[in-house]
Amino acid sequence: MSTIRALIFNILFFGGTAVECLVLWPFLFFGPKFAQKTGRFWCMWVQWLLKITVKLEPRIVGGQYLPDGPCILVSKHQSAWETLTFHTLLHDPAYILKKELIDIPVFGLFLKYSGQIPVDRSAGGSALKDMIKGVDSGLKRGARVVIFPEGTRTPPGSDRPYHPGVYALYRAFPDVPMIPVALNSGMFWGRAKFMKYSGKVTLEYLPPMEPGLDRKTFMREIKSRIDDRTRELEKIAQIEFDLPAPPPTPGITDTDADANAPQTTT
Repeated sequence: MSTIRALIFNILFFGGTAVECLVLWPFLFFGPKFAQKTGRFWCMWVQWLLKITVKLEPRIVGGQYLPDGPCILVSKHQSAWETLTFHTLLHDPAYILKKELIDIPVFGLFLKYSGQIPVDRSAGGSALKDMIKGVDSGLKRGARVVIFPEGTRTPPGSDRPYHPGVYALYRAFPDVPMIPVALNSGMFWGRAKFMKYSGKVTLEYLPPMEPGLDRKTFMREIKSRIDDRTRELEKIAQIEFDLPAPPPTPGITDTDADANAPQTTT
């Protein structure tokens, strides 16, 4: 039954997305607010589709830590699910994303005109400056900025380093609340996976990071807080919804990450 539900979702998801892009793209040229509304409409439609086909719903925890105004959300990234969900939870989300996504036909237009923050990860030090400039612009318009510090979707059970761009934001905007976010979406909707499992994906806002931490302490603390809680949420989902256990995945040391990854963003 789960396979059939996943098949129905995938057919409707890809077919419906193509139709919506063709129908809604003219609204992009009416400005960022319209672009945000079209993106939000699509994300809400996907959430509804997940609910009626796969029987997958969100469970949001820790809302008391989310400020009313601008903030920076530092989130675990396991699935396409959270990129959809933040857009339904937040009034004006601004994602830090790789510049290549802007080049995707039609879909890239939605990203470009809705106030997202593209970063050219091959640009070295200038990418960091562009990111900070884009985040500053987003915060000034009242956006909640979302950054995925691992830089890519990572499966449950993995242990990847966080890129130092997140610390650059912590230093550049000391008066802006920085909220860690843990989740277990990959247990239900894995990266490039056909299967989608029934249940409730938990997205949990954690207490904001304390100001004034040095780089080493900050990077250690934010990673341990997000990763430790994420592992707990993965175990809870596995037991509660009888899901496959996440396979053990070799980690990458922070030293390797600093040596090989661009000193930028997501």
